Amino acid sequence: MKYPEEVMARMRRIGTMAEDILLIFLLAVMILLATSQIFLRNVLDMGLIWADELVQVLVLWVGLLGAMAASREDNHINIDLLTRFLSPRLQLYSRMLCAAFTALVCGVIAWHAFRFVGMEQEFGTTIMGTYPAWIFESIIPLGFGLISYRYTLNFFVYLRRILTGKVDQ
Repeated sequence: MKYPEEVMARMRRIGTMAEDILLIFLLAVMILLATSQIFLRNVLDMGLIWADELVQVLVLWVGLLGAMAASREDNHINIDLLTRFLSPRLQLYSRMLCAAFTALVCGVIAWHAFRFVGMEQEFGTTIMGTYPAWIFESIIPLGFGLISYRYTLNFFVYLRRILTGKVDQ
């Protein structure tokens, strides 16, 4: 019964590729737009009115997409000075605790970000002139929600490894 595993692996690869392509594209657009603004202002003494706000939005999107990409493989920023001195079993407990804490914090942030985006929609806030801000801000609850989901899964993976005695994997 390998068919479901193959389908899931393929879906995971497609999702990873889509995340990476979107991240690379938005980063390239952000860099090109920012350097264009610098050139236009310093050389031609002009600029694009909407470009600064769009660069701010792109920074938000690139930052959260980067965090989402890091969460795919449990590569978030951590300080593992103490864990290097722990036994493999205690390291696994430490990772499980860290995954639970990360999932909880990101879940709380996602919830409040969802509420914030709803308020922005209700108030009718716009950016770059006429575009609804909530559309661009929707990456916040989406990104933190996905990170929370991934770390919840990591928690259960670590828990299963502890319960089955597969500590060194």
